[in-house]
Amino acid sequence: MNHWYTQPAMSTTAKPFVLMVGGTGHIGRGVTKALLEEGKFRVGLLVRPNSVNKPIVQELKAAGAELRISDITEAPEKIEAFLQGVDVLISMVLVFVDQKPLFLAARKVGVGRVVPSDFGPYAPHGVMFMQDIKFDVRDYIRELGLSYTFIEVGWWPQALFPFPHATPEGFFVSKTYVGDRQKKVLYTAVYTISAFVASIIADPRTLNQTVITSDGEANVDEIWATAKKISGEDFSDFTRVPDEEIFARMKSDNVAAKGLAEYWNTLSIRGDNTLANAVAAGSLDARKLYQDIPVVSLEQLAKEFYANPPVFD
Repeated sequence: MNHWYTQPAMSTTAKPFVLMVGGTGHIGRGVTKALLEEGKFRVGLLVRPNSVNKPIVQELKAAGAELRISDITEAPEKIEAFLQGVDVLISMVLVFVDQKPLFLAARKVGVGRVVPSDFGPYAPHGVMFMQDIKFDVRDYIRELGLSYTFIEVGWWPQALFPFPHATPEGFFVSKTYVGDRQKKVLYTAVYTISAFVASIIADPRTLNQTVITSDGEANVDEIWATAKKISGEDFSDFTRVPDEEIFARMKSDNVAAKGLAEYWNTLSIRGDNTLANAVAAGSLDARKLYQDIPVVSLEQLAKEFYANPPVFD
């Protein structure tokens, strides 16, 4: 008897089967829910044995997700086993997780399309070590001859806005800003990402392409003006971090500090993360492909942020 999968709570029909790896994380759970709600796919969720009873896993199972119980760190034959019957494989694991065994197994069993774990801002080669890891995975997928779609989403809205003065400072909470405040930053709401992914993976136009999603672009002056309007707080006392300090942090032996500094460099000093730059590099503009997906305004995102600012322990 096989124990590596469980049947969903709902009956399914012969629709394309999408397997989510990392489908319960911050963005992953939204994408999983969107795929289930779309009704065009059968949706599977790769789950570690010790995570089966987590509330989010049981919620997604009750909504119709099939649980495949295993891990991408398993032996190759076990990875191949849980990939049986998969038409589309979406990986949303952390950047430091080795995805190559997963995609090698996907080629061996004949997965139709793979989507590796990108889902971040546009940046060119050589600017961010974490982005270069993603580029290496992309190259590996091409070398394997797999059909793919690479999805970039810009910066996450919860990292756009200045935190309220009452929020304690910490590694992810700084009462400062980086750059000249004029560099545009492309962003996409998490629920907009979910809607785009459901359309992108069913679209033959996106096969073997990079696609970038967006809800808009804004610079620090525009973002902070919106923040002041919605929160009622004046953030003019927040100070600029000198560029030289960011460059020094980029040389740090601390991986987290180095990675965060590289993000600020590409976003706020270099200004890489724009629609124009991504399209010039060959990405398809998801907004042109799927004009029916609603645009979430910067003001709406600010309302959501200040109604419940993120908490980092």
